[in-house]
Amino acid sequence: MLVTVALEQQHFGVEEATLLVVPGFFSHGTKGLVMKKLTITVAALAALGAGPALAADMPVKAPVYKAPPPPAVYSWSGFYVGANIGGAWSRNNSDGYNGLVFPPFAALPPEVAVITIFPGQFSTLAGTGNRSGVIGGGQIGYNWQIQQFVLGVEADGEGTGLHGLGASAMRTFSGGLVLGAPLTQTVSVNSGNIDWMASFRGRVGVAADRALFYLTGGAAVAGIGGSTTTVNNGPGIAIPAGSFSTTNAGTTTRWGATVGGGVEWAFANNWSVAGEYRHSDFGNRGTAFTIPDGFGGVFATGTLNSRLTVDQATARLNYRFGGPVATRD
Repeated sequence: MLVTVALEQQHFGVEEATLLVVPGFFSHGTKGLVMKKLTITVAALAALGAGPALAADMPVKAPVYKAPPPPAVYSWSGFYVGANIGGAWSRNNSDGYNGLVFPPFAALPPEVAVITIFPGQFSTLAGTGNRSGVIGGGQIGYNWQIQQFVLGVEADGEGTGLHGLGASAMRTFSGGLVLGAPLTQTVSVNSGNIDWMASFRGRVGVAADRALFYLTGGAAVAGIGGSTTTVNNGPGIAIPAGSFSTTNAGTTTRWGATVGGGVEWAFANNWSVAGEYRHSDFGNRGTAFTIPDGFGGVFATGTLNSRLTVDQATARLNYRFGGPVATRD
């Protein structure tokens, strides 16, 4: 006796299974019991085969993706130190001096017909002190960044090669008793050389990631040298001959104000470069000078009143301490 049991091909790989039952092998009661057990067994096998299919049909929970971290931005907050180098222009205009300027001198034959003494003379010393030179030094400061705004303080100092006010006068004699080349005497006063400058300033700027645009202003101070007066008696002048000078110590410290601005770029996490321009005004001042007589004495004294201003442009390199990279909120 053959018994055929149909099964799903997708689970067992066959369409049906055939069981061989030998007639007469089982008794009538035994055969019923075997057929009942066979039915239960086939049902169990069908359930096992359907299990994977039912599991495959169940909905699958979608994966959860975490948002990427926000991008990092540069932070200008922190202490920094640096160095600077550049150029400066000094405008040091004088009101001029009116008084005794030219000391007396004597000329001898054959430059003149007879020994001749040329007396001292009143005149005006005037001129401008428009000078330029190289400056260089260092700076230290601290920045606070609040969103895109940057507040800071900075102190810097530079040595300079700036000369100060130059005022001069010249007189010439020719013809008459002068038989040779004209006799020329020049008096010049150089005062107010700027030996060094420093400033103490606040800064306010706007940051665009690694670029910082800022304005700056505060107090400025400068060390200003004394004056040197030189008398040059030209060829033909015998007594006193040549050049002679005198120096007034008169070194002073002048306070003033400075304003300017700049652009700074962070080319590495802790390093930045900047270009800065400032204008400093040290106000009016009086510089005393002495005119020598050529014999070790003093012929005259005077004062030059002038206003001193300095414009400067510098390239700056800064190193910033701490971690300069922050994360956006």
